[in-house]
Amino acid sequence: MKRIALVGNMNNNFYALTRYLRDAGYDAHLHYRVGMEHFQPISDFYSDDGYNEYCHKVDWLERGFHNVNKEKVVQQLQGYDFYIGQGEEAAVASYAGYIMDVYYPYGSDVYKYAHLPQEYKLKSKIASLFSNGNSRPTYQQMKRGTMAKYLKRAIVNAKYIFADATNEEYKQQIEMLNYSGEFRNVGLPFLYVYEYEQLLNGFVPQSEHTAAIDQLRSASDFILLYHGRQEWKTYHNKFTCKNTDNLIRGFAKYVLDNPNAKACLVMLEYGSDVEGSKALIVELNIERNVKWFPKMYRKELMYIVKNADLCCGEFAHSFLIYGTVVEAMLMKKPIVTYRNDNYYSGIYSELYPCFNAREPGEIANVITFATNNKNQRVQIGEEANSWLKKYFIEYPLQQLLSVIEQ
Repeated sequence: MKRIALVGNMNNNFYALTRYLRDAGYDAHLHYRVGMEHFQPISDFYSDDGYNEYCHKVDWLERGFHNVNKEKVVQQLQGYDFYIGQGEEAAVASYAGYIMDVYYPYGSDVYKYAHLPQEYKLKSKIASLFSNGNSRPTYQQMKRGTMAKYLKRAIVNAKYIFADATNEEYKQQIEMLNYSGEFRNVGLPFLYVYEYEQLLNGFVPQSEHTAAIDQLRSASDFILLYHGRQEWKTYHNKFTCKNTDNLIRGFAKYVLDNPNAKACLVMLEYGSDVEGSKALIVELNIERNVKWFPKMYRKELMYIVKNADLCCGEFAHSFLIYGTVVEAMLMKKPIVTYRNDNYYSGIYSELYPCFNAREPGEIANVITFATNNKNQRVQIGEEANSWLKKYFIEYPLQQLLSVIEQ
């Protein structure tokens, strides 16, 4: 039985992949740090399957990058036949001398950190000794600790880079790294579908939010859900904006045109511009039609997705596969999002069906259509779910297993 080390767990991506590999008969183990509290193994299962036996929390960065104990890292990662990496833990593994067999980019590792100036001065080394505990390293710590240097090394030296089809700007950022391995358009199945299919069969998870979700469902004829980050006012970089304000303005137009509609926009208090979004909602006078929930574990969030009628992607950049749309498709929900099909048509023989919209007026029109055509929106959700299983689960796992078995 081959032993596989999964090194990293950005957004809890690798926890699901670890479970799929164990289902396939491999002795797969996840080595991760809790960079963000709501992304860790316990946020993605309803019953403990003994995950502590194969999920190993590491403390590699608790004292800063230049205080990493290389010998300890080597000891924890030795004895595996295959290495799959992502993010900061992969950077530490590279620092300790490991080469990833497969690297899965997640976003800012490629377009932000891997392109940082590779500082390696004494002053920078000293500054890197002052860590911010076990939270995610800051931008300055990535530079001063030269973690960016080893993150780039983990990517460019990997034998394979697996990344889903994406927009041209992001693709260019990957190509600029001049990687030495083989690049394949292969996505990362970051959701363990068997866990969440329970919800489709009537399972109700234990959560402090369940009663509020049930009450909202009974009081609403139509629930529009956006459970991504609130990002539209604060500029971080050119990829982070979601145009959330377009969604709010589009929903407001629908409410204005349909004042008697029992429609509700549900969003999470998550992202840089929560307060900006709340202020815009007040300005547009739609507070009574908007419900906010706090940031929560995905296993709780998925119950909201299950109870929604229409889910939202993002309205700034065209990305094909990302958390909110995958979670919606898994629950058989139709999606309204901005998508440029020209980016993906040469890679996929078919794309999942969705309502394609970007501007407020377009979004309002989609909401109107969806509220008046229940059968069609249900069919779109069913077809999207079938696409998800074929192209997000089955094909990527086939590709990965073929590389492991080479």
